[in-house]
Order: sequence, then structure tokens, then C-alpha cells
Amino acid sequence: MKKTLSNKQAEKSVIEVKEKFMPYGTKTLDSKDRLTIGARLKAIIEKKMKVEGFIVYVGKNGDILLRPSVSVPSREAWIYKNQEVINSVRKGLQQASEGKLTRVNDLDSLIEKL
Repeated sequence: MKKTLSNKQAEKSVIEVKEKFMPYGTKTLDSKDRLTIGARLKAIIEKKMKVEGFIVYVGKNGDILLRPSVSVPSREAWIYKNQEVINSVRKGLQQASEGKLTRVNDLDSLIEKL
């Protein structure tokens, strides 16, 4: 199912991209105006992350950016809608990857404090 944003929604969803892109190749539209990424490019992308679809961004000069995306269960979506919460989750994951862990002896007590 494709979803097209209204102009107002699109303005709220503007991103600024500050990364380098390398040319991959030239793709042509098929008879139904579709563009395929091909199995090779898909395999390259999927080595880095799971992909269920792409968010399409269009720049002011006409450049197109395809950002890989996945769907999130609705009961977990609130995490991504709250910047403070997602930042806290990312910080916790970073600390855990660095071995900065704290053992909790009484989980019920900890949950009550939260």
C-alpha cells in the first residue's frame, strides 16, 4: 500500500541529509513507470539492516532519496514519537554495549520507583 503525504504533512517531515552518496548505477522506469532496485542492491542493503519498504524523499532540486524502513507494532510506536524516550532508550543501549550495567536485586521495587 503506498501512502502519499499532504503538503502540510510533508513540510513537517522534512529531513536534512548530511552524508555522502556514491553512484550505484543507472536505472530506467519500466512500462508502468516503476523503478526496481534489483537483487544485488537489495542484498547489499539487507546485509546492514532488515528492510520492509522505503520512505521516498524528494529534494528541492529533484534528487530522490530512498530510506530503508521497517514497520513498528502500534503498541511500540509511542517510543519513536517521543524524542526524549527514544534518546533514553538509545543511551541505555549504548551503555549496555559498553558494559555499563547495574544488577537489580528487587525488580518490583525498581518498577515502583519508576
